[in-house]
This record gives sequence, structure tokens and C-alpha cells, in this order.
Amino acid sequence: MDVPLGRTELVETANHRLNVWRAGDAGPALLLIHGIPTNHRLWWDVVPRLQEHARVFAVDMLGYGDSPAPEGQGVDLASQAAALVELLDALGLDRVGVVGHDLGGGVAQILATAASDRVAGMVVSNGVCFDGWPVPVVKAMKASWPVLQRLPSTAVEKMLRAGLRPLFGHQERAPQAIDRFVAPWSRPEGPSLLARHLRAADSVYTQTVAPFLGRLDIPVEVCWGRLDHQMKPRYGERLARSIPGANLTWVEDASHFVPVDRPDAVAAAVRRMLGRL
Repeated sequence: MDVPLGRTELVETANHRLNVWRAGDAGPALLLIHGIPTNHRLWWDVVPRLQEHARVFAVDMLGYGDSPAPEGQGVDLASQAAALVELLDALGLDRVGVVGHDLGGGVAQILATAASDRVAGMVVSNGVCFDGWPVPVVKAMKASWPVLQRLPSTAVEKMLRAGLRPLFGHQERAPQAIDRFVAPWSRPEGPSLLARHLRAADSVYTQTVAPFLGRLDIPVEVCWGRLDHQMKPRYGERLARSIPGANLTWVEDASHFVPVDRPDAVAAAVRRMLGRL
């Protein structure tokens, strides 16, 4: 089964095709945005906790999961944000609550500041921000992209599995989650596509929007895994301080992948944001 509930569909936008997991029939609209190297399945245990409270749209960003990214198409954070605005248009959604993890947290910040008329509220969980990324594990892979793109997909899958395993606070949850994350990269085009994403990883995008975070006038929840040694806790503190009225919640037993370690905590943060709309 592709998803535990709801359905997935490939949505045609003005310039792209984006795979979306849809769940929930009523309530405010939520756009869930994953990071690298994950996909809509990052939210496997979060969406079931939200689908009675909102209409949930968990997207595969360009070149992730089941969303294609033809050669020459930008996959940087700004391009991803622009593609998601097109997705909102295609879905007929005027305003949404955005929920972002990792790179998705950076995309959420771009949307909230540069497309503020489309964003009603925001939740960021261990998201990239300021100059705090690429994180060490991504930086190491980025340095090797010329070699990585020529590797067989089996080698890339093995590399990803080894790199991802330490990023969970609850190791018993890691194997199944990693299976869901790495499956798309095992395709023949996986290595070259991953290399494109790594090359595009640049903090210039979050540094550009950082001065505008203080102007946000929407409910914001920052939900941060205290054990994260990649996007370290100090960045969660700084992000929350930079946004007026933002609430910061520490998840003491979670590492980087909070939506896997503690899906209940992420869902609770989203519900708090919804309650403030």
C-alpha cells in the first residue's frame, strides 16, 4: 500500500507535475513539505493524526519521490517554493498552513515571506534556516557529487542508509522509515538526481528571507528534536526568537527526524497552529 490512508495523485500544474498524498475531507488546508532525501512518506505517522482536523496535502517536491524533475529544471529551494505556489493554484487552495521539515522548513519560510498571501500559518520541525546548512551529512555528500552521480543506484542506496541511520532518536523506528525514504533513489536515475539536489543545497535562500521573518503576522509553531546533531537546537531557538509570537516546543527524545521519532509531537504542534488561525 502506497499510503496508510487517503490517496496519492500526480497533479498537473502550470509548469510541473507533482505527486501529492491527500487525506481528510474537511477543515483548513495543510501543505506538508518534506526535506532531503525524503518524500511524502516522511509524514506516514503524522497524517493519520491530522486527517480529522484538516485537509492534508503532503507533496513530493520536484525531483523527490514520485515527482519528476526533467534535466535543466531548477530544484533549489526557491524553485521548489515557486512550484508549490503553482500547486496551490492547481488544487484551488487560496491559503494553507505550511508544515516543513529539513529543507521543507526552508521552503516553508520562503513561502511565508515571499508568498505571504498564500500562507495562513506555519510549523517548522528541525528545518533548515539562516546559515545553519547544508548540515554535516549533506555537506559531506555534496562534496562528492561528481563521483556520486556515476555510482550505481545500489551503492547510493547503501550510502543513504548508512547516513540516515544515526539521525533518529528512536532507532526502533528507523528501518521502516529509511526503507520509505530510499526506495525512490534506487531507480536508475536516482544517483544523478540526488547529485542535482546536493549541488542545489545552499543557505543563500534561507539567509535571503531571514531578515523578513520578523515581519510575519501568522501563527507559527517551532517543534524541534533536542537530540538533533545536524540542525542543532540553537537554530530552533534562533528561529523562534526571530518570528513574533512563535511558540517553541522541544521534543526531548527526538533527533533530526521528529516526524518519525515523535509523530504525535509534530501533529500536536500542527493542531496548535490550526487552533490559532
